[in-house]
Amino acid sequence: MALRINSNVTALNAHSNLVKNDNRLSSSIERLSSGLRINRASDDAAGLTISEKLRTQVRGITRARMNVQDGISLIQTAEGALNEIHSMLQRMRELALQSGNDTLTSTDRLEIQKEISQLKEDINRISYGTEFNTRKLLDGSGTAVISTSDPKNLDGVVVGEVLTFSDFSVVVWPKSEYIPGIGYKTYSGTPEHQRSAIFVTTDGEVATASTTLASLANFYDKNNHFILDLPQVLHLQGDNSQGEIVVSKDLTLAQLTERIQSAMTLDQLGKGLDFEGSKAFMSDSGDDNGQITVISGRNGELGRINFTGEESLVKALGFQAVIPAEDPVYSIAVTNLGVPFGERTTLTTQIAGHRAMGLIEGIDLMFEPPQSANAVTKAAVLGISIPTAITFDIDDSVSSTLTVPINIGSGVYSMQQVASIINTELRVASSMVTVRVNDQYALEFTTLNTGSAAYVSITNATTNPLGVANGRYTGTGGNPGVATGYDIIDSFDFSQAATSVEFSIADRHDVLGSATVIRLTGNYTAGGLNSLVEAINLQIGANGLLVTAEAKNGVLTFISLETGVESNFDIFDTGGGVLGIAAGLKVHQQTTITGFDGNPSVQNFAYDQPSAQFGYVVFDHTATVDVDNLSFYVADLDGNGMSIAFAAGTAGTSFRSISEIANLINAQASLEGVKVNAEIQTATQTIKMFSTIPGRDGRIVFAELGSPDSTNTLKSIFNIDPVAYENGSGNYAYTMHVKDTQIQFQIGPNQGHTAVSNIIRTDCKALGIEDLDLTTVKSSEIAIGLIDKALQRISSERAKLGAIENRMNYTLNSLSVALQNMTASESRIRDVDMAAEVIEMTSSQILQQASNAMVGQANVSAQSVLDLLR
Repeated sequence: MALRINSNVTALNAHSNLVKNDNRLSSSIERLSSGLRINRASDDAAGLTISEKLRTQVRGITRARMNVQDGISLIQTAEGALNEIHSMLQRMRELALQSGNDTLTSTDRLEIQKEISQLKEDINRISYGTEFNTRKLLDGSGTAVISTSDPKNLDGVVVGEVLTFSDFSVVVWPKSEYIPGIGYKTYSGTPEHQRSAIFVTTDGEVATASTTLASLANFYDKNNHFILDLPQVLHLQGDNSQGEIVVSKDLTLAQLTERIQSAMTLDQLGKGLDFEGSKAFMSDSGDDNGQITVISGRNGELGRINFTGEESLVKALGFQAVIPAEDPVYSIAVTNLGVPFGERTTLTTQIAGHRAMGLIEGIDLMFEPPQSANAVTKAAVLGISIPTAITFDIDDSVSSTLTVPINIGSGVYSMQQVASIINTELRVASSMVTVRVNDQYALEFTTLNTGSAAYVSITNATTNPLGVANGRYTGTGGNPGVATGYDIIDSFDFSQAATSVEFSIADRHDVLGSATVIRLTGNYTAGGLNSLVEAINLQIGANGLLVTAEAKNGVLTFISLETGVESNFDIFDTGGGVLGIAAGLKVHQQTTITGFDGNPSVQNFAYDQPSAQFGYVVFDHTATVDVDNLSFYVADLDGNGMSIAFAAGTAGTSFRSISEIANLINAQASLEGVKVNAEIQTATQTIKMFSTIPGRDGRIVFAELGSPDSTNTLKSIFNIDPVAYENGSGNYAYTMHVKDTQIQFQIGPNQGHTAVSNIIRTDCKALGIEDLDLTTVKSSEIAIGLIDKALQRISSERAKLGAIENRMNYTLNSLSVALQNMTASESRIRDVDMAAEVIEMTSSQILQQASNAMVGQANVSAQSVLDLLR
């Protein structure tokens, strides 16, 4: 074999194998020390890729399991808070049922209301304060965060899953429509009108504004105990607010009324219901004579006012709704501003109240109803249409008064004008009859004298719109005229010339000089006084005289068959008999004075309803043409205006119906583009003129256009001042922004592995129990229904959260199984088989030792060349 010394190929081969074996041993040691089969990409490029994917899944699943556990904790936190709200609502319902039972007094219900107030506050506290990791859960932000351009007047309440997150235009407009024969009607609602009991003094007289409470019979119980010996507190409840006044015996009804009005608005300390525009007044006449009338300053159910306090005080005051509250009706339009302009659609609805549902999915709109700037006329008077002239005659009980003919020409009159025409004729004739328009707007004929001797006689009347009918209508009560003899009659023989008696009797109905003459020329000794009385009454009865003779205790007595002042009569000795009445009948010549008192004749006539209408009188008081015409100017917020004029007239031509006035204003406004409308408020028979632009931006301006000398002005006819009215409130156009803040749980290791949840808003306003009132039986009954709806809403929300929690538990279980399988898969690919690797390492160690030895042998083999050189 050839021997070379420059290149030791054998040593190089041995060294190369040594390096390989050393690398194999290092890899084995690395795998055994790390426990991994793949420590770097070069170990297994494809395996590393798969392993890293599986490792990503494993770590993602691990994190997802923790997320799910946190999510379950969040759901449990929210559901636990809802459980407490549920318990409080159940307690509220229990209290409402208790308050609805009439075994409780007003004071008891007031104490219940205190607990209700505390429960409401705590529901709000839970709603606003429940958090998980500082995130609010029950304030609606678990679904969406809502902001509006006018937070005071518009609020969005999250009530379910919100599907659209965008900007929205919201327009709230009072519903208005044209009704043939009536004109435009705006459904602006009606405020509640309440009236108190009729206050009567301890003397039995109807009270006036200056009457003190101490002198009112209303404040004495059945045992005649005065209930205001100590001052009492009267509470006024309305729209989640409360006002109170102190009622003491030294107050007058006028002062009590002032305090009630102050409590309905705001007093000097800023306390009260804050119902601006509320009115309270005491009436001294009319159909509400002796009563306090309370008118809420807010239309609809939100403006209801309840009076509570000691039961005896509440009953004594006796406030009762005579005109119930009627909610305004609004048209609401919602437009999604996130849609391109040409593709936008508008959803509309009409609601009675202040909460609109279904226009934005998952969100209820709660708004403070906008009020238009307006001016309201005074109450109209009743008018009557008389197509043909009405004639009839009136007589009274006084003989000196002649028959009074009444003639009312055709035309349209106010009932007051009709009464004035009749009274003018009666005064000219000095009649004892007068006419007025009563509280039911009917003509009421009354005698100035009293008792059954007083009467009103109507003749020659035919069927007419006034309802005046023929008849004789008498008074009642009182005492009769009486003439009593001064002694017992000692002789009943008047048959002799020397004993004849002649006298006359005249009552108030007899025409002057037409007295009834009584002649006694017989012998009545056999029958005595009774025979004498019979003889006198035969002659009285023949003449229709309303006086009779009677025997009383042996004395001759004359008594009127009527009562009252007009029942008095005259007895005169005519001188036609030799024996005078004083000597023969033991009766003095006299005019009786015992007839007095009694009740006047009062007769009401019901007018023909179809012929009647309400309106105002524009009467021409001056001789100058057109001076008394009613003319005024109305302008809107933009300065656009119109002129309104009504010609003055006389009786029969001066009456203007409220429908005529309202229709003219509306027609002129439509023609000239003035943003003003007029509507008839039938509950009060008034005309409300208002800006058609609702809210605080609306404006309506009045100015006089008539002659300075005119007696017919805005103030005198309508009680409206010629000024600008800017008393609107709220708004009608809003923008609402809805931001997506739904709760999202990452429940898987990859993108899209999410679960979305939403939680509704649960404060009292969202649940519809903000105005819960248990101070009366009626309001307690309403409260039960409101609480039931709130319970249903909370139950539904809890059920939803329970379903989500159950899902999350199942998700957690599935993630645990996936984690186990993924971990096993990743381990099979990346982890080393320790047994196989130990065998590999042992082999590598042996080979390494052998390689070391062979390198030494290879190095020694080159020394054999030296042997050749020796």
